[in-house]
Amino acid sequence: MLFLTGFPGFLGTRLVDTLAQQNPSLSFHLLVQPKFVPDAHAALNRLGLTERATVHAGDITKPNLGLGDAYGTVAESMTHAVHLAAVYDLTIPRDIGWRINVTGTQHVLDLMALAPQLQTFGYVSTAYVSGKRTGRVYETDLTHNAGFKNFYEETKYHAEMLVKQQMSHIPTMVFRPGIVVGDSETGATDKFDGPYFILQALQRLPRYTLMTRIGDGTAPVHLTPVDYVVDAMAYLLQQPEHNSTTFHLTDPNPLSTQEIIETFVQQLNMHVAYVPVPPTVARTLMGTNVGRYLGIAPEMIDYFDHEVHYDTTRIEKALQGSGITCPSLRDYAPRMVHYMNEHRAQARSEAMY
Repeated sequence: MLFLTGFPGFLGTRLVDTLAQQNPSLSFHLLVQPKFVPDAHAALNRLGLTERATVHAGDITKPNLGLGDAYGTVAESMTHAVHLAAVYDLTIPRDIGWRINVTGTQHVLDLMALAPQLQTFGYVSTAYVSGKRTGRVYETDLTHNAGFKNFYEETKYHAEMLVKQQMSHIPTMVFRPGIVVGDSETGATDKFDGPYFILQALQRLPRYTLMTRIGDGTAPVHLTPVDYVVDAMAYLLQQPEHNSTTFHLTDPNPLSTQEIIETFVQQLNMHVAYVPVPPTVARTLMGTNVGRYLGIAPEMIDYFDHEVHYDTTRIEKALQGSGITCPSLRDYAPRMVHYMNEHRAQARSEAMY
C-alpha cells in the first residue's frame, strides 16, 4: 500500500496514475484536504482507481494528520509513502509556510516512524533549497548560510533538514525538482505559472516589439517537464537500493534566460529587440501596473537571473538503463505553447495575481 499526501494536485495525480499502471496490485491511501475531497473522488473516477484507493480527509498541519482512528491502520499497512503536500507560493508569509511545509513535514515523519513495513518514503523537496547559493550545487549538498530569496525556499530548506535528520531510521529518498512545467509529449499542465508568465507577457506584446532583458540573460533557468519528474520518481521509488539518496530532478543542460525567451519568441513568430535592465529595476517594474498587465510577479525575476547550476550526476546514474531522461525545452516548447493557446482562458485567469 502506498500512502500519499498532495492528491489531487498536479504532481500527485500523475504519480498515482503512473504507479497504478505499473503496479496493478498496488493500493493507495490518499490524504486529502477536506475541501478537495470531491475533486479527489472525481480524479480517481477519471483514472479508474476508485476501487484501489481510499481517500482520507485530513490535514498535514494537525497532529496525527487529522486521520483519527485511521492513523494506526495506515501506519501498519503502508509499504511506500510520498509526501508531496506543501505550499508552493513564492509570496507566502513565513508563519503559514512554516506551519505547512515544516510542521506538516514533521507530522508526516511521525507517521513514517510508526510504519513497520515501510520500504521507501519519498520526500519531494525543491532544488531551490539552495537559496541564494551560486555556482555548482551537488545532490549531496544541503546546509548553507547563503540566505533565501523568499520564505518558500526557507521553509522547504528547514523541512528537508528534518527529513535528513531522520534518514537513519526512515528509509528515505529526497527528490528536488526544478521549476515544473507541462508534459513534454502533450504540453498538458494544470498550472500556468513560472515560465508561462513569460509566454503570456510575450503574447500581450506586438509582434514587433521591445522587451526587457533581465540582467545579461546568461543565467540558467531550471525548467523540468512534469512527465520526467513523475517517471523518474515512480521508477526510483521501486528501487530501494537508492534509499538515503537525494536526487536533483532538473535539466542537466538548462537553457539560459535569453535562450528560453528566444525559444518562445520563435514559437510565437515574433521579432523582439532587447533592452538590458538590471534585475532590481525589473523586479520593481513588475510590482507596478506594468507587471500586472504582463502577468509577471516580481518574485519570478529572482529565478531568471541567478547563477546556480544543479549537478545531476546521481540521478543520471540511477536512471541508466531506464530510458528516462530529461528533454530540452527546445524539443517540447511547441507542445507547451500549443497547449497554453488551447487553454487560453484558464491561463489568463492564473496569470492574474
